[in-house]
Amino acid sequence: MYSHIKGTLTHKAPTAAVIDAGGVGYHFLISLSTYGTLPEAGNQARLLAHLHVKEDVLQLYGFADEKERALFRILIGVSGVGPKLAMTVLSHLAPADLENAVANQDLTMLTAISGIGKKTAERLLVELKGRVAEAVVDGLPSLKGGGAAAADPAVDALQSLGLSLQESKNAVDKAKAKLGASAPIEQVVREALKSK
Repeated sequence: MYSHIKGTLTHKAPTAAVIDAGGVGYHFLISLSTYGTLPEAGNQARLLAHLHVKEDVLQLYGFADEKERALFRILIGVSGVGPKLAMTVLSHLAPADLENAVANQDLTMLTAISGIGKKTAERLLVELKGRVAEAVVDGLPSLKGGGAAAADPAVDALQSLGLSLQESKNAVDKAKAKLGASAPIEQVVREALKSK
């Protein structure tokens, strides 16, 4: 139904963005990688879209590039993986990292993601083999942004991925101690997730 939406970015957070296009505000759920590519609020932005329909809920998912959207669509095609878990996977692993995990049958990398147990990880490795490589064309998406004010958004992002408030704060503190206070939000969240 929607291929992409372009307009004024009115709001962005590590897991969501709103684009005003033609007087309508479109609310997207996004990954950390996509968050890192978005400009500051008030600027023009474009997101590739995937409209997920479930009973009485319509939800837009937004992506900075085609490879991430393709991976999302592959992930939600796996039994037991819904859109929320697919976005969690894409927030934990850049497309190239997911490709490497599948190519190397790295169960540990997948089970480190909140919400993925051993059985789901095994199913992902079997069902994704060969399909992920087709979706990943050129390496990592570009990440930018962040700064000292990123502590709260990083904590919010971790909470939205299933961690408690205290776990999120502790993980962000450890990540910032390792990376430095000026590290981009995406790097802080990824580093915090590694320690979980």
